[in-house]
Amino acid sequence: MMSLYTAHIQQGLLLNANEKANEPSQEIMADFIESLQSGPLNRYPEDSAAALKECFAALYNLDPAGILVGNGSDMTLQVMINTLCRDGKNLITLDPDFGMYAFYTAAMQSKVISYPTKWNGDFDLDDFIELIKASNPGLVLFSNPNNPTGHQLSRQQIFKLAKAIAPVVLAVDEAYMDFSDQSILDAAQDLDNVIVTRTLSKAWGLAGIRVGFLVTNSRLAQKLADWKVVYAVSTLDQLAALAGLHHPEQAQDYIQLVQAEAKRIENRLQAFEALELGPFHANFYALSAGDAKVNQAIEEELASRKIAVRTWPDHERIRITIGLPDQNDQVLNVLETVLSQPVSG
Repeated sequence: MMSLYTAHIQQGLLLNANEKANEPSQEIMADFIESLQSGPLNRYPEDSAAALKECFAALYNLDPAGILVGNGSDMTLQVMINTLCRDGKNLITLDPDFGMYAFYTAAMQSKVISYPTKWNGDFDLDDFIELIKASNPGLVLFSNPNNPTGHQLSRQQIFKLAKAIAPVVLAVDEAYMDFSDQSILDAAQDLDNVIVTRTLSKAWGLAGIRVGFLVTNSRLAQKLADWKVVYAVSTLDQLAALAGLHHPEQAQDYIQLVQAEAKRIENRLQAFEALELGPFHANFYALSAGDAKVNQAIEEELASRKIAVRTWPDHERIRITIGLPDQNDQVLNVLETVLSQPVSG
């Protein structure tokens, strides 16, 4: 059963929320500060965030008419749930997945139907399609790559799913897709029933400004815009987002660092045969020692060293953000220390 999402600890070595480890560069901050000189802070924000839409659209070769900008991609998730999960229509998602899906659906007093996946996120796509068709769906929504498992569907699988459930809308939360290669962002505006969401909180390293994007065809975008909160993205957020988007090379440098570190971490941890590792498609990895007591021992040792990671009450998995090399080494040292010793009890 999915739990509702909560904010996490923000002290110590923060490898719990999949944020970028280092702060925005001096170039990004300089651009942001310069833009503040002409930022009309006495006025409400430009509600459509037109300049931000144009910039994002240019980077990804998209039509701005099919883009909504939100206060984080969370706001765009809420907009589509508010719009499509009405009048007894259900939200269909995966279990486990991002807890805010259930939160926003509960706020609508609508129902979530979740399809259970294996520990590593794998599942039978055809069986999932049959569940959707039998469940009075208003919206099918899941993260790809999946948070917290790291599992992902291929482009071909996503297209198959969208076609099979049409005209029901399929929303793919691509918060972590910058770290992988199976995005359908380029095709979202050509399909009648597909939405893709993106965020600046992960690969772009701008979690503090809360800016995200919803991409779909212009017809569906207009329908969703009717339920958008006005002035939701502040002038400061828009200016900061533009400063970040003007430096895509820095996001790419970070992506390459994460991908290199992911390979190194996976190679180190494969030495422990009892350790189950989730797929490395994002800027985090999930692991389990196959024993709740061992997992708990890992959690306690990490906590003793003030390393914050994402844990679960039943100790079924530990999710760890991929940080800078020295930060990852601290985690690897803990894992290797605990896994090399017998756990009593």
